[in-house]
Amino acid sequence: MTKNYLDILAETIRNNWDQPALTDFYLTEDGTAQDTSRGKHYTYGEMYAEIVQVADLLTHLGLQKGDHIAICGSNSSHWVIAYLAIAKMQGVSVTVMHALQPDQIARLVDFSDAKTLFTDKELWNELKENPLPQVESVIALEDWEIVYGKQIKNQKSKIKNRECRFPASEPDSLAMICFTSGSSGKPKGVMLPYRSINANIAIKFEDFIKSKGRISLSWLPNGHIYGLLAEVLQPMCIGISVVVFCGQIKATTFLDLVRLIKPTIVMTVPAVLEGILGCLKHDRSDICVLRKKILTFFGPQVHLIGVGGSLLSKELEEILYSPEIPLGMSYGMTECGPRIALALSHELRPHTVGIVLPTLKACIAPSGEILVKGENVMLGYYKDPEATAQKIDQDGWLHTGDKGHLDEDGYLYVEGRLEQDIIVLPNGENIRPDTIESLINVLPEVKESIVLARDGKLVARVVVPPSLLGEGKGVRLLVLRTVNPQLPLFSQLYDVEITDEPLQRTEKQTIKRYLYK
Repeated sequence: MTKNYLDILAETIRNNWDQPALTDFYLTEDGTAQDTSRGKHYTYGEMYAEIVQVADLLTHLGLQKGDHIAICGSNSSHWVIAYLAIAKMQGVSVTVMHALQPDQIARLVDFSDAKTLFTDKELWNELKENPLPQVESVIALEDWEIVYGKQIKNQKSKIKNRECRFPASEPDSLAMICFTSGSSGKPKGVMLPYRSINANIAIKFEDFIKSKGRISLSWLPNGHIYGLLAEVLQPMCIGISVVVFCGQIKATTFLDLVRLIKPTIVMTVPAVLEGILGCLKHDRSDICVLRKKILTFFGPQVHLIGVGGSLLSKELEEILYSPEIPLGMSYGMTECGPRIALALSHELRPHTVGIVLPTLKACIAPSGEILVKGENVMLGYYKDPEATAQKIDQDGWLHTGDKGHLDEDGYLYVEGRLEQDIIVLPNGENIRPDTIESLINVLPEVKESIVLARDGKLVARVVVPPSLLGEGKGVRLLVLRTVNPQLPLFSQLYDVEITDEPLQRTEKQTIKRYLYK
């Protein structure tokens, strides 16, 4: 069993007491400079003192070991501190995405049985109109003010220099509940035990430790396990300075952040990389020049460009799978906290998503589905034994819902989703929409697409820049004339719908296909 990540973090805090740990980062309205007027800065020692302070506040409010405490707010250093304070007093963190509608947030917080809620003051003004019968207190993330519930005066605890300790926790004890909607609709509360987080932190630890003393950019949602683990918890366990972007994510935000912060570790998703290629405005056939431009964009200091959330297109893979680009490719799901497979630049193999982690076993079911079991796997879905039984079978294998195969070296090949993402036409033909979408998405006029069945015929909904919306007829013909000749007759497109409205996606940038059926 792997070492508890809180023990690793405690040792790192002691060894990096006066080094920068957390910094809030804002952008000015034009995205050209840092606005430091609202930013908070913490060394590792200062961060730990704040963790103790907030943990004491929770204890004085009457919270006890095992109590559920929700966090729902925009990214900030205080979001991270609240999460670690809950661990310090042995509570269970419930992470809820703040981008949801207030009534949705209220339902999830209530469903989770959370007794206390950390949230932004602005969001609380919207949330308090919704019933939260089980919540006894609400704490503002900005300044730890109790904005609802019993008022107490919290005394500042005295922390000795380099004194740091977190309580022991059993590997199978519940650490957090993450709500995930995935691409199929109804949110589920994924119960992650400490062993799952521990195993994820330990992966490639010796490789990541080479980045010690550098900068990790935290811009993906803290409320999602991918952003929390890969951008915050693992880097902090190594002693890296984490810069937390606190603003609203927009199309150009990632470009501005990388340019200004110059991170050495940066996590992203394929959709963003596609956007970067679009901004480079270069002939995509010249791969060598594109690689140089990508490296120039990220900067010479970059040590790791981590990619996860969804699969790379063949075009992106051809460009990025190069020894000169410090790419890390990972595959996983919230139910595994989140990693299942991972490969760093020297391990990459074409068409794979990495090597299955040593803390997991993997096999392929007769249906072609990828199954995994081991330390990373969740305990189940909160208050949903039926869904848990459907996801984890009697032998302990978690059913990923993805099809794929393994090679003899443990590399995992993912070939798309199972039947729920397969279109069955009236003639009985099974169509893989992602295969057709990959052919559409390489066209320079196209930003993204989704293939649907309408009245038994295949239709592509194609998203173009607003500037091309008036040329919809031409784009429609281009797609049909380019894509259909590459497809068998039974899977050719009948029509193309042109729009400039982005496709709705999950926090992991997976298309919410159920919205378009």
